[in-house]
Amino acid sequence: MLQRVKKKVLAVGKRWAKEFLLSWYYPRLYRKAAKQPVVPGKTIFLDNKESELPDSFQVLYDRLNYVPELQLEFMTLRETRVRFMQFFKNCVAFLREAATAEYLVLNDASNIVSCVQLRPETTAIQLWHGCGAFKKWGMSTADLIFGSSREQLLKHPYYKNLSLVTVSSSEVCWAYVEAMVLEDQPSTVRPIGVSRTDVFFDQKYLSRSRWHVYKAVPEVRGKKIIVYAPTFRGRVAKAQGPDELDIPAMKAALGDEYVLLVKHHPFVKKPPEIAPDCTDFAFDVSHTLSINELICCADICISDYSSLVFEYSLFERPMIFFAYDKADYDDWRGFYYDYEALTPGPVFTMTEDIIDYIEHIDERFDRAEVVAFKDKFMSACDGHATDRIIETVFGKAVLEASRAGAWDNVTDPLVSVIVPVCNAETHLRQCLDSIAGQTLEAIEIICVDDGSTDSSLDILYEYAARDPRMTVLTQDRRFAGVARNEGMRVARGKYLAFWDADDYFTLDALQKLYDKCESDGADVCVCGARQLFCDTGRIVHGKMYVVKRMVPDELPFNIDTTPDTILNFTTMTVWNKLFRREFVERRNLRFAASRSNNDVQFVVCALCTADAITVVPDDLVTYRRNQGVALTNSLERTPLDPVKTWIATKNELVERGVFPAASFSNRASSSLTYMLRNMRGYEGFAATAGYMRAVGADGLGIRVDDLTSDWQKAFFRTLYDEGVNEALAVMMHESYLRMLSHEAKVAELQGEVKRLKAAQKSAEAKA
Repeated sequence: MLQRVKKKVLAVGKRWAKEFLLSWYYPRLYRKAAKQPVVPGKTIFLDNKESELPDSFQVLYDRLNYVPELQLEFMTLRETRVRFMQFFKNCVAFLREAATAEYLVLNDASNIVSCVQLRPETTAIQLWHGCGAFKKWGMSTADLIFGSSREQLLKHPYYKNLSLVTVSSSEVCWAYVEAMVLEDQPSTVRPIGVSRTDVFFDQKYLSRSRWHVYKAVPEVRGKKIIVYAPTFRGRVAKAQGPDELDIPAMKAALGDEYVLLVKHHPFVKKPPEIAPDCTDFAFDVSHTLSINELICCADICISDYSSLVFEYSLFERPMIFFAYDKADYDDWRGFYYDYEALTPGPVFTMTEDIIDYIEHIDERFDRAEVVAFKDKFMSACDGHATDRIIETVFGKAVLEASRAGAWDNVTDPLVSVIVPVCNAETHLRQCLDSIAGQTLEAIEIICVDDGSTDSSLDILYEYAARDPRMTVLTQDRRFAGVARNEGMRVARGKYLAFWDADDYFTLDALQKLYDKCESDGADVCVCGARQLFCDTGRIVHGKMYVVKRMVPDELPFNIDTTPDTILNFTTMTVWNKLFRREFVERRNLRFAASRSNNDVQFVVCALCTADAITVVPDDLVTYRRNQGVALTNSLERTPLDPVKTWIATKNELVERGVFPAASFSNRASSSLTYMLRNMRGYEGFAATAGYMRAVGADGLGIRVDDLTSDWQKAFFRTLYDEGVNEALAVMMHESYLRMLSHEAKVAELQGEVKRLKAAQKSAEAKA
């Protein structure tokens, strides 16, 4: 009984204190402090609760920090985080500083700012802490269970004195006007974007976010990530986290493929515990990872009534809404839109329905629904919201000064090195060291992980954390061609290099290639390469990468000057070439999506459409052969890919009107017969050769009479005139002759060695 009386007395005392402070003390304190002149450029960022700069301030704060005319200060009230007396002292300190500030930047409701008569020289900006308009807040909740009474909200407002409120799209302006009681000045609400969303367009931020997630929860490696981020229940002071999600059932059904990362609302002080037998599947990251980092990495997001779904829609990934208590929540707080009509994903009340949806997500996920939602509610969030906010509030001069801190304001590199990576942990460090150590330092390194299941991605994030020039992208297993296309999408370099993760490069490789392209005005530069045979460790010069007798004396050259050898002076590999990016984009060159030979079409079309091609004959690349992780070592799995690639390449050249018939015939013939000779089993050979026979010479683009190799000419004639087995006999005969030739050469070399040893002994005897 006595305890209840004490609580009531304390509550009454708090109400009286609040009334006194907001109505009299704080306004008087501010008026007295405001007698001092405004300090030009003084900018205060105010957070109600947190002690560290929150995500909602970070981007704008970092940008303005580059402007010497501005003096930035972050202040926090620590409301509900400290005892009342400390909170009171924090409010007093803030108001004294705010009285001489030129700018105030807020991210939440503030009756402290609203209770004073703000001096006209001060501009107050409300960035808000979320996007869109989901659950109701402010005056929209007046007289609901969650909200205060309309009388109280009008007596001590939270959104007075605002000069600008930034929102995510024009669609939601009305909700902010209603919630903030801005009907008399609706133009205060501007759909110029939400500053904090700019980071979602920054590839380096995305890479760092995934690295942080990997470090915090190593179990996510090799698995897909489900993020469960529910909003809180109850009032702010006693906020609770929901515990209705059946995590054990999710583990049983999804644990082999997914991990579950749980992020409770910051207001929740004691979140529900995860069952001990689920701690290898579900992880509470409420205090270790930010929501921004989580939504960057989430493959699926489960929420309920949280506004984070607006930000997550920028990634166009699946969302699930677990609204088991929607009716109660609607009565408690309410929504701005009809809940079922608004949500860009299925609404469930039972965990088993969530599990079923995830198990069939490939066929049930409707990306178009998410895109429509994004376009409607996030149209002003395009990676440049902070630019517009700075220009609107501070002017163009400050905007230009702040550009030094913009995520996209980096000097364009001279070369973009694009590296597809798939299970390359064995040699990846040697590759990355050779790239990072290039003497040409003005480069960017774009590594695209293609669904690695080993430690490759960890290694990439480790290097990216050390080298700001490096960006890490990820994709499900879609093979190297798609990975290279993805790298091209974000590349900014003047030139493009496509290097493989299992090779390594001389440290002056890019400098030599770049200098040669610049001096010759070339679209493509080709270099020599060495071959490292992993089974023996032997390194030899690869004469096929630059066939010197086929390179014209006069450089640069093109298809018009060298039509008969344009595809024969080098191989169709992409990693020994440098390409001018403007040329690649102008010619709309892209890599094929096939498992193997996905660079052939790109390289062939580049060589046939380039205005200028030049050569550096030096061996700048060391290419590994006879190993298991190479991107090109997949003939047995998809034997028809090379044939289909050459057919598609021929068709594209014909469409482009640049088909060098003789050169193409010899290049395609050499490539396809090389592939057939390296097949390990008869089944693969028979299937591939049979397909080639069915397609015919015209379909392949191979004119047999143009072939310069007698045995290849015999092979194709036999294949088309007689059959697969007869063609195999021709190939086996050629292989036998090569073996005999090899044995003869070995015998000759052995004889030479014996002769040299004998001569050496004779010389020693005479000495």
